[in-house]
Amino acid sequence: MNTLEKDKEALSWLTCAWDDYADNFLFLLPVLLTQTALSAGAFYLIWRYHSLLAAAPYMLFVTTPIATGANLVYIKVARGGGGARFRDLFSAFPVYHRALAVSLWLGVITMGGALLLVVPGVMFFLAYGFSEYAVVDRRTGIKESFQLSAIITDGWKSRLLFVFTLLLLVNLMGPDIFVITGPLKSPSASLNLKPWVLTAAALKTLVFLPWLSLAMARAYNFMLRAPRPEPAEAGKVD
Repeated sequence: MNTLEKDKEALSWLTCAWDDYADNFLFLLPVLLTQTALSAGAFYLIWRYHSLLAAAPYMLFVTTPIATGANLVYIKVARGGGGARFRDLFSAFPVYHRALAVSLWLGVITMGGALLLVVPGVMFFLAYGFSEYAVVDRRTGIKESFQLSAIITDGWKSRLLFVFTLLLLVNLMGPDIFVITGPLKSPSASLNLKPWVLTAAALKTLVFLPWLSLAMARAYNFMLRAPRPEPAEAGKVD
């Protein structure tokens, strides 16, 4: 594919993802509400004990596998055919040790690159980010998940960067009703229930994040079946 064709394909991830979202909203709504409710457990623990350590086990054993399992929901919705099920939200639990290891190792790789410079961290994430998709979709091992992600994203990282940047902006700029402040040793948790915050947080959680997550799932599905670049092209900047 030439540059223009790649750009058109990347744009289609966003446009088709919006159609996926609109067509499957009634199915996605209970999935999104359940994921949000379960994620709130970590906030409660921080509020109750004024400690991030108190919430760490919950985040490792509940929040992380739920977030990884949500990837499979988006993957199946993007594939169409009505194959997505509510139980896919919990799909990471049967392969919990692999899913957790992939998520943690991806975080270590990304943070390691970010400590060097921001750009390497972003590029590492773009190259290996689909490892969290592969472990629930293909049931791959830890090493195989990273290998598959690196292979399929070769030649597409600059297009993924656009969707990733949108996701990052929504996450950073969109407000949350759960607010954690204070020092790391003794944080305080509170709820911000101002009308504008509730409205913005609802749009972020129920519209923009699932739409962009579906766009990433569209990209993943496409790259799985896309032809691999020739050896002579593998070294080109993508």
